[in-house]
Amino acid sequence: MSDQNREQYQVWAMRLSIGTTLIVVLLSWFNELGLLNIIIRAGVSFGVIYVLMIGSLNLFERTGPQKPQDTELDTSRGSNIDFSVGDDEFSTPQEKDAEFPGQIDRDLSSGLPDSERQAEIVRRMGWQ
Repeated sequence: MSDQNREQYQVWAMRLSIGTTLIVVLLSWFNELGLLNIIIRAGVSFGVIYVLMIGSLNLFERTGPQKPQDTELDTSRGSNIDFSVGDDEFSTPQEKDAEFPGQIDRDLSSGLPDSERQAEIVRRMGWQ
């Protein structure tokens, strides 16, 4: 976890602890408790919530998966997701056609493939 995120989480843990303390103080005040009891309850509630939040943050930081330092992109065939399922040859990016925006397969303009072609696609995907 980056230092900037950790600092931000610590600020939010402090804010949540202070908010909880204010709620405890208000409820204690409404129940007409003495000033010493209110101060003790405020300290205990702040301490418990803050320790739980920072403890959870440290636990998640230690047990979370580490980000890999150096990753290389796999540029071999099939590493890109931007191709039609069932294509016979590896295609290079073609010029854009205003009639088919986005990543629509241009072969679909004449309709869906026949059942034999769909069965071949399913076999290649390993769904048989």
